[in-house]
Amino acid sequence: MRRLKYPLGILAIAVCVSFLPVLAAEVSATPTVVHPAVAGPQPVKGIAITLDNANEVTDAQAMSTATSLFSMVSSKLHANAVSFNFPFWQTSSTSNDPQAAPMTPSPSRLAALTEIAHRYHLAVQYRPYLYEGNLPGQARTLIDPSNVAVWFASYWNFLQPYLESASEAGATSFSVALELTSLLPYMSDWYQLVQQAKAIFPGELLYSQQHLPQVSIPLTARGFDAYQPISLSSDKAVSITAFTKGFVRNLRAREMQSAAADITIEELGLPAVSRSYERPNYYHYAPNTKVDRVIQTDWFAGACNAFWALHLKGIYFWAIELNQYKPGENDSHSIYNWLGTPTETTIEKCFARTK
Repeated sequence: MRRLKYPLGILAIAVCVSFLPVLAAEVSATPTVVHPAVAGPQPVKGIAITLDNANEVTDAQAMSTATSLFSMVSSKLHANAVSFNFPFWQTSSTSNDPQAAPMTPSPSRLAALTEIAHRYHLAVQYRPYLYEGNLPGQARTLIDPSNVAVWFASYWNFLQPYLESASEAGATSFSVALELTSLLPYMSDWYQLVQQAKAIFPGELLYSQQHLPQVSIPLTARGFDAYQPISLSSDKAVSITAFTKGFVRNLRAREMQSAAADITIEELGLPAVSRSYERPNYYHYAPNTKVDRVIQTDWFAGACNAFWALHLKGIYFWAIELNQYKPGENDSHSIYNWLGTPTETTIEKCFARTK
């Protein structure tokens, strides 16, 4: 997926904090297959699946692709979970009408995809996000509804059938929102929405964010979109060890306002581009930008080491687009995607580990 634009004003975290020892600083060279199992001591080892542009493929096409994709995610990548990231939209940044759009997959499609994921022993998270393509110059973090009460009522009308689908299909978790920073002050509205969601969905509810301090919404688990910079002097300083230390520092910062063991990294991604670690959330490079795969691969490996060292609840690597997936896909010439590259091998090794 070409990640939609975020504000670029996120500063690098600089706090005086001692680093944990780097555990297994280099990702294990020989993966041992670990059969997917979310229950018990194993954390969530997930792959983010994007379900954009649902109107471009039929349900039958989506199911056929999902069968081969989820088989690969389970057996080759050793994942035990997938998140279904799907868009909704509103007509402007100040409107009060969040709603399903032609690009939004139906609740029944998500239920059918969940059933296929379960065949391959994959837990499922539903994860709706606000599409930004029709909000020129704005972002989901900055929306300003003219009537907040109406916005929340509309958002609930959108969420409810997906919560029902998630419950009936046996999804494990549901992200009730992600990166809606400007709406965080309305805690009473969020409290009511989450209470309504809990009455429908028995699994874990999350709120996902990338901002600091990490203020969450009531009664939800903490999801985190890990797009915080890691400061290095130059590309010559790039290494798995350097990125491991950076992720440990970022995840243990006071501003996180949470123990690392309570956090699920909901999105872990990075373009394979020189100095991309200075602005990990930037996904708008020119088409002819040179691929630097080592930076992406070491970033993923460093995040993996921090994930295991800090005993996080889970991590989802970003991302595979369902509509475009083909068995044996090779993304060697893509700066964003990673299938068939050394970055994919890094994920395989990460999820084959047990500590």
